[in-house]
Amino acid sequence: MKLEKHYFWKIQDLGKWKTTRFRCTEDHIKDDHPEAICIESSLIDRWVPETDEEMWEQYRKTSTGVLNNPGQYLPPKTSTPSTDFMDSLSKDVPF
Repeated sequence: MKLEKHYFWKIQDLGKWKTTRFRCTEDHIKDDHPEAICIESSLIDRWVPETDEEMWEQYRKTSTGVLNNPGQYLPPKTSTPSTDFMDSLSKDVPF
């Protein structure tokens, strides 16, 4: 995995200076806006997978960052509606 530094940037658009809505790397922004100025206080370090194995390892992580069994996919658990609620729907309600 490689570490990338992402910033918000000040860019010149139609003669006016604006701030980008999304963070990106210097290599990415300099392709379209060579005059771009980074906003140092907006730095975020992101680990980016370089190989397919690293990508799949990231994919298998849960939202808590705990790696499940690497060979097994566990679909998210869904809650089942209570039987009382389902029974109440089947009763006829006079209107």
